[in-house]
Amino acid sequence: MQCGRCEYRNKWSSQPMVRNTPAGNLQLCAAVLFAGSSFRKIYQFLNAFSVQSLSEQCYHKHQAKLLFPTIHCHWKTEQEALIKESIAGGPVTLGGDMRADSPGHSAKYGSYSMMDVKRNKILDFQLVQSNEVGNSVRMEKEGFRRCLSFLEQRGLDVQAVVTDRHTGVQKFLRDERPHITHYFDPWHMGKGIGKKRELLSKQRGLQDVGLWTKSVVNHFYWSATTATSGEEAVAKWSAVANHIQNVHTHDNALFPHCLHEPLVGERARHWLKPSTAACERLTTILLAPRFMKDIASLYCCWSAYPKYKRGEYTVRPIKTKPTLAYVDKLMTLLFDCVVEDPLLYQTTFESIPVPESLCAQFHRPEKQEAASRHRSRFF
Repeated sequence: MQCGRCEYRNKWSSQPMVRNTPAGNLQLCAAVLFAGSSFRKIYQFLNAFSVQSLSEQCYHKHQAKLLFPTIHCHWKTEQEALIKESIAGGPVTLGGDMRADSPGHSAKYGSYSMMDVKRNKILDFQLVQSNEVGNSVRMEKEGFRRCLSFLEQRGLDVQAVVTDRHTGVQKFLRDERPHITHYFDPWHMGKGIGKKRELLSKQRGLQDVGLWTKSVVNHFYWSATTATSGEEAVAKWSAVANHIQNVHTHDNALFPHCLHEPLVGERARHWLKPSTAACERLTTILLAPRFMKDIASLYCCWSAYPKYKRGEYTVRPIKTKPTLAYVDKLMTLLFDCVVEDPLLYQTTFESIPVPESLCAQFHRPEKQEAASRHRSRFF
């Protein structure tokens, strides 16, 4: 654009530039990623309004060069503060669990998270790929090992950990960290025994087992939360085998009899008859040797369960509304720091070790030769 009276020239732009990058484009990309949205959905939304937008290729370019380094830098800053807070509080109890991309033994990726149980804050998480450890079953142990080793190297005094009953994790702590007390999460154990009981109730002639679905799980949680020792928890839990048969006195000094009032009228249960298939099969599940052994190592981070209705109990999470304040912090970090010196943040982000692609094995010469020999057998 040129002035008609002088030689002034100006090039009009729909948005300001930040280091030769359109600021609006970068803000849009950042808003999509930081808010956890999907670019394709936003792109379709803008197209519906006939609003011109940037391409998906441009979005992924900004994501890789600027946005991911911003998120990584912010997380490391927050993580440093959380670790210092936990160290200042003395010995800590950590809780860990893994979430995989698919259930069963076909998982390709897993994210193991470890939190400070007392402060309810995530201190570290590790991504594990199945080909790093041989198969998906070993991913949880490796994720646990990486998280624990990292936090110990940072100076945390770990006195106990709470996990599920993964055998690999148990063996690792028993062999390499014998000084750390290992507890089991009651929710995982209650969920596991509930699944086994549900499968049992679907078998022919064992439908009566399903009548005890809620009661058995409630009794398990009650045993875990009211016991003052592992032995007492075992005593209270083992009483369920008598209770389902309408026997309420037990040969155990730690829990000699049930604490409920006599059940009469509508409160009477559908008791299981002794020596029947339903009673014997259910008792086998409830009093399995390994399950009984692990009950003594339960960890309870709550003191009671709120009443729900009809005398039953249930676990209810106490939720707080998200503030989403992290989005503003990420935006500030992006435009005040990362954009001004992108190479520094990119170098730090790209230094993260990345495992070999799961498909890389098919591109190796030895793998291709083996595959060729295999195909020659049939063609």
